[in-house]
Amino acid sequence: MVSADNINLDCLELIFAYLSGNDLVSVSLVSRSFLAAVIPRLYRTLSFGLNQAKRYPSVISPFAAVLAHTNLASHVRHIDLRAIPTVKFIPQPKFMDDCVRTISMCKNLGSFTCTLDVVPNFLLALQDKTSLEQMRIIANFTTDQAEQVSKISGLRSLTLDSGSWNSIDALPRWSEVLRPTLTSLTLHGINTLSPEIMETVLPNLPSLHSLHIIGCPKVDQGVALNLIIHTPHLQSLAFTSYDNSRSMPAVVSPLPRLRHLAIDTHSAPTQANATPSIWGTIVNLTRTWSCPLKSISFKISDKITLGDGFIGNIVQSHGATLAHLSLRNCVLSKESTALICRRCVELETLKLSLPGKDMHAFSDALYHAKRLHTLTDTGELHSTHGSRAPIPKSDIKLLMTRQPTLEKIIADGRTWTVSFKYGLYVMSIS
Repeated sequence: MVSADNINLDCLELIFAYLSGNDLVSVSLVSRSFLAAVIPRLYRTLSFGLNQAKRYPSVISPFAAVLAHTNLASHVRHIDLRAIPTVKFIPQPKFMDDCVRTISMCKNLGSFTCTLDVVPNFLLALQDKTSLEQMRIIANFTTDQAEQVSKISGLRSLTLDSGSWNSIDALPRWSEVLRPTLTSLTLHGINTLSPEIMETVLPNLPSLHSLHIIGCPKVDQGVALNLIIHTPHLQSLAFTSYDNSRSMPAVVSPLPRLRHLAIDTHSAPTQANATPSIWGTIVNLTRTWSCPLKSISFKISDKITLGDGFIGNIVQSHGATLAHLSLRNCVLSKESTALICRRCVELETLKLSLPGKDMHAFSDALYHAKRLHTLTDTGELHSTHGSRAPIPKSDIKLLMTRQPTLEKIIADGRTWTVSFKYGLYVMSIS
């Protein structure tokens, strides 16, 4: 007779792969065999966020748990630090020591993320991690620390936030170390990043498939489009554009493999309510490159109304392949919304400002998107243009009823989900 205790351990691990969070903890309490099967999944990712930091040390950290049972370190593949407990604005020494010791023990670590300015404490522990492939860090280093981090090799994906000039100065040397493996590079919020540095870095990375340069003032749209001559195999490109007075290259190297495009535009006051010309230029370029885009993301600092002609150009160029579309701080006409939903036949996720009024017309347009499963409202409740009332539950219900493929609506800081149970649609909120 088959019971839970004599099910093959490999089968249990496959079953528990569909669980996460508190569900894994609950399952681990059922029996010893369940606990043994849950542990690899339970300790695969060590994450620490703001809620945990507020309750520390009344709740044990995942790092302290691994130190108490050192055999668990072999299961750790990902570490994600988003918050750290502090004592008088200084990182809690015991917590930091636990983190360093745990990282040193995790020989199978595959990714490391730390969005806090404490990375220098972990540099020594991150050395010689042969399985480490992804890293996202605040790169505020001294010269010696930058030299130390540039010895880390084998990375496939690297994200540097708010890097110091020491880090940027070491980037060309680090790119030579990462030449055989690096396929994704993201540089964010680095004021000292210059075109000259990038001209030195990119030729060292022939296998680069993703290049994202966001919020780096010296690397604008003109520089970014000049740089792609070094990266002909790009599949994902993101950059920041500024006012139209900045020069554009006369000739742009083609990217026939491009599938994902994102542009973050800082608009000038004279550009109010006008679609940035760089957006139209890039859409036209992608058409000439014959690269069918799967995702497009446009963001602008001041709210604008996008013209029907621009939306028509997107639909005509990429309607057959576009699965993800994000238009932040952009207002669309009813006609443009309907055109997107009718002609973008593969559309799965849509991010835009939901209308405060006439939700019935919007829901009618949404009806034509036959694959859409996630809708995100990018409008803000409070902005310089005045306050907007939260979207009422009745409107959420209307959208989900009108478009049966919708599984999730994200709006006003809440996530609405719908499921089909006992012949009825059940809507829940988190």
